[in-house]
Amino acid sequence: MSSSEAIEVLLTWLLKRKGGRVCYANSHTMVTAAKNPALVEALEKSDFLFPDGSGVLWGSALCGKPLVHNLNGTDLVPVLCKNGAPKGLSLYLLGAKPGVAEEAAANLAKAYPGLVITGTQHGYFSPAETPQVLDKIRAARPHLLLIAMGVPLQEIWINQYANELPGITCMGVGGLFDFIAKRVPRAPRPIRAIGMEWVWRLAMEPSRMWQRYLIGNFVFLRLLLIYAFVSSNQDEQTI
Repeated sequence: MSSSEAIEVLLTWLLKRKGGRVCYANSHTMVTAAKNPALVEALEKSDFLFPDGSGVLWGSALCGKPLVHNLNGTDLVPVLCKNGAPKGLSLYLLGAKPGVAEEAAANLAKAYPGLVITGTQHGYFSPAETPQVLDKIRAARPHLLLIAMGVPLQEIWINQYANELPGITCMGVGGLFDFIAKRVPRAPRPIRAIGMEWVWRLAMEPSRMWQRYLIGNFVFLRLLLIYAFVSSNQDEQTI
């Protein structure tokens, strides 16, 4: 679906308090899933699984099942907040380093008057503290819980705890809070438009991103070629 269609469907879903799980699939997610069955399970159980990034779009075309729209959360969530603010959309921000979620929440509230921030919680809590964190989220009762723990932790966390948060939709958003809090600058729009935002991120955070992009992209390409080869053979056997 297009970005506008995705926003409309998501907003209707959220305001009806259907609850559930929203995940994004980019090349890093796919490479990680290839060796992580728990992530595969989490992705398969999501209510919405959106394509994120030019790698997935290009890869889907190579595999003969082309996707058209890039629905990454970094672009989708702000528009969702903009459209949802007049309707009383409420958010809870969970994840990132201490202080980042609070800064992101303040910037969202300032940018979108009417948007309700029901709470924030950094991601550096122990497993023993999880029940208390869940209690706080249930008490806050947001429409949407944004979870910024990175792949695969956020997806596995959603798969494990979404059922304990009735009426609340959980969405894994990776590094979104860092962008909204302006801790990490996003690529200029022309770079994003040609699908090269990964190069910008690599330049901004080389020590953290080099393995994901310089090695991960080649692993992703290898996985795509294997899938395309297997699919081609299966098609020939069917014929």
